[in-house]
Amino acid sequence: MIPIFALLALGGLMQAARSFAPGVAHAGGTELAFGFLLLAAYFTGKLFNQVGLPKLTGYICAGIITGPSVLDLVEKPMTMQLKLVGGVATAILALEAGAELNLRSMRAQFGTIIRITVVAVFGTMFVLCGTLLALRPLVPFLGALPFEHAVAVSACMSIALSAQSPAVVMALIGETRADGPLTRMILTLVVVADLAIIVSYGIASSAATSVVSGNVNFYDAVGGIGWEVFGSIGVGIFIGFMLGLFLIYINKGVGLFTVMMCFIVAEIGYAIHLDPLIIALTAGLWMENVSRADARHLVRQFGQASLPVYLVFFALAGAKLELSVLFNLLVPVAIIVITRGSSFFVGCRLATRGPTVDPVVRRMAWFGLVPQAGLALALAELVRRTFPAFGDAAFALVVGVVATNELVAPVILRVALLRSGEAGRREEAPVIAH
Repeated sequence: MIPIFALLALGGLMQAARSFAPGVAHAGGTELAFGFLLLAAYFTGKLFNQVGLPKLTGYICAGIITGPSVLDLVEKPMTMQLKLVGGVATAILALEAGAELNLRSMRAQFGTIIRITVVAVFGTMFVLCGTLLALRPLVPFLGALPFEHAVAVSACMSIALSAQSPAVVMALIGETRADGPLTRMILTLVVVADLAIIVSYGIASSAATSVVSGNVNFYDAVGGIGWEVFGSIGVGIFIGFMLGLFLIYINKGVGLFTVMMCFIVAEIGYAIHLDPLIIALTAGLWMENVSRADARHLVRQFGQASLPVYLVFFALAGAKLELSVLFNLLVPVAIIVITRGSSFFVGCRLATRGPTVDPVVRRMAWFGLVPQAGLALALAELVRRTFPAFGDAAFALVVGVVATNELVAPVILRVALLRSGEAGRREEAPVIAH
């Protein structure tokens, strides 16, 4: 009952603040919105967790209820002033994903992982792109675009819709204490898949921007993509090197220092046309595979420091969701969710054929690709920024798919881990950031 009373009190205080200061959206609105969304998301997440639902779903619902579409306690100008939170959360997510990918430990499974990534993940990108184009009559903003523009936008959206969630997978592995071939395969697979998706989105986004703007110059497009991808990789290596030195020689205030670095990456990256996703992912990979510093220690240290950013980021995703737009997209959302899951199933079964693949992995590996969370929402936010003319509608479509998978997929994956016989084998649960 305490979370319910806390939410009612917070709502009353927020309404009072807006009543006494009508211009609060412009005077102190950033701080007020951040604090309110932080507390509202925290208590709503606790309520959802008590009834067996993921906390992240509660964070999103907190934003929806308090946002412009329902109670309007957090007004649209307030959400716009917090756009930096999205970039910081994106960088944190990518840094964590890179820090979980140990290239040496995955050598034995490398062939299977690459096949699944190519056939299931990239195959699903193409399937979803074709699905979006086929659904143009049901998706107004795509239907209004010229066909070549619709292809470019659909390519970006299909990559965002294909994203997985290492955070959800890690949480379920920790909850079930699972360990074994399937568990290790799924965990490594989702990190590698997210790596492929992050790089693919950087390339597709640059190409789509050139096509939609009408400024299609092959050499400029290639140069822009090269700068965004390889420039981001170079900056990411430098960031990883600096974080490694800080961890080895100072090792104090690691959490706050890392979050501060993510703030810098998010703010400066966009200004000089570099991708914070690629920068942070490269930094995490460098920390885990090259640096002498302990990357897992880094993740543990900055996990709590980054928690407020996560809470506000997911709540903002809900607050920015226009329910009226989403309501008109219910049919496309349902079709995309079913198509996405079916494509992962078929792709994984095709990629794992052969006597060298564990039968349990062959049957159940695809379950690990279905959950979605932070990265998909981060890419949805990038889609909104990249295409401001119809970004809100595109954002609503992606978030509708993510919210559905966030509600259903963790339950399915948990059942798969229990049925695989690997649950309870881990003596110590893995580190879970959130």
